Amino acid sequence: MGFLLSKDMMKNKYPFFAISALIIFCDQISKKYFEDFLLSVEDHSVKAVGDEFARFTLAYNTGIAFSIDLGGRYFLATVSFFASLVIIYLILKTEIKKKLELWAFSFILGGAVGNMIDRAFYGKVVDFIDCDFPDFIMERWPVFNIADSFVTIGMVFLAVQYLFFEQKKSDIQ
Repeated sequence: MGFLLSKDMMKNKYPFFAISALIIFCDQISKKYFEDFLLSVEDHSVKAVGDEFARFTLAYNTGIAFSIDLGGRYFLATVSFFASLVIIYLILKTEIKKKLELWAFSFILGGAVGNMIDRAFYGKVVDFIDCDFPDFIMERWPVFNIADSFVTIGMVFLAVQYLFFEQKKSDIQ
């Protein structure tokens, strides 16, 4: 049947799409809340943990990771859209027994769609989580959001899945 959806492909995959939907919902609500709140405070930033470790700071990102400018609003939204379609396909094709991989794809999908919504409708992504990891790679980590966090966690899950749980073909033979 090719790409057409079958009952076998959809069997037990609904919870993973629900996870993605919940991430999208939480991401959009948190962005709206923190944008409104932080616009009302001086310097658009408030302390969260310690004096410098964690703050909520309003930032807008018109690019991709680390604010790298690449092709503009519609290009990035279009790339996110097609990447999301690929991830949906991967969720549908992944065997249900590969739970970690399915969790990873659902986290990445939720984060990708959350940021895609911002890019498509507002031309920029709202970021608000501002952490400092002393003497780690850079002076201060770039401000990020919930969607970014879930994409990162999903990528870590995929790395764990592929590095530790996937049997290499040479191991099987």
